Amino acid sequence: MSVKENTLEKPVGTMDAGAFFKKYMMLIILVAMSIFFSIFGPNFFSWDNAVTVCRQVSIIGICAAGMMFALLVGHIDLSIGTTVSFSAVLFAKLISTKEGIEMNPFLAIVIVLLICAGFGVIKGLLVVETNMPALIATLAVSTALEGVNLLVTDAKPISGIPDGIAWLGQGYIGPIPMPVVIFALIILVAGFILGFTYIGRYIYATGSNTEAARLAGLNVKFVKVAAYIVCSCLCAVAGFVLATRLRSGTATTGTQYQTKALTACTVGGISMAGGEGTIYNLLVGIFIIGILTNGMTIMGISDYWQSIAQGVILAFSVGVDCYQRTHVKTTLRTAK
Repeated sequence: MSVKENTLEKPVGTMDAGAFFKKYMMLIILVAMSIFFSIFGPNFFSWDNAVTVCRQVSIIGICAAGMMFALLVGHIDLSIGTTVSFSAVLFAKLISTKEGIEMNPFLAIVIVLLICAGFGVIKGLLVVETNMPALIATLAVSTALEGVNLLVTDAKPISGIPDGIAWLGQGYIGPIPMPVVIFALIILVAGFILGFTYIGRYIYATGSNTEAARLAGLNVKFVKVAAYIVCSCLCAVAGFVLATRLRSGTATTGTQYQTKALTACTVGGISMAGGEGTIYNLLVGIFIIGILTNGMTIMGISDYWQSIAQGVILAFSVGVDCYQRTHVKTTLRTAK
């Protein structure tokens, strides 16, 4: 049968069962998890628990949005956790009424954002100018920041966050917690940029095929550095929310977020190879992690088992992505 005849048999725009399941598999899993925990977890389906889940995933979601930009250009950022911690401790140090210099909180936010943007520039330049693997470049920055965080805090929490800025992490707009509002705004802006602007097209083009994008006239080095800047700035925002929510800044407060952010991205379907994934994928991945953690907690399952589950999910999701890409390449080579 010719290619033309095969095309005519299947109308344009139709989707077979396999393609449908592949596209919506994680959403189906999310719904199935929700049903499972609603049956076996008391009060899982309640307004209060829904708000709790959204609040729990808000900081992870902000970090995951930053990780998404790095992944879309074909790289990774393993310094997310220490960048969140740095933002939290420096912000607390600048505004603390007990152990800081009592700077205006909004001026402190600007200063911390600029410094974190500088970290993004450093990571991006290490990757694009030296051809250093992103894994090593960001791990090096992460290690350095870990030491900086301990020096700033002297390995002790910095308390004394003023009441006037505590609303950023503890306030509400109506019945919605402020961290959820901030997370939602970031998701909306990121979705608009990636889906409806030339910037988004440049990011996807760079991640899909860097050499083709370069030959087409794109400044791929600038795009990659910009992605790292966005990632670092979003980590800074997560640090602000975390510090004001806890009313303190500690050197290790954000260490778990890079793993959770990476897991949320890959589970949702954002490819580690770059150029593939949307805000829809990100949201599905974030809420799978959030509902899994919340549901297991409600059922009284230990945190240790939750960590094991997240590790297995991360390995599985990345493995599936790598296998699918390898299978596609093998199929194309065979076809040729």
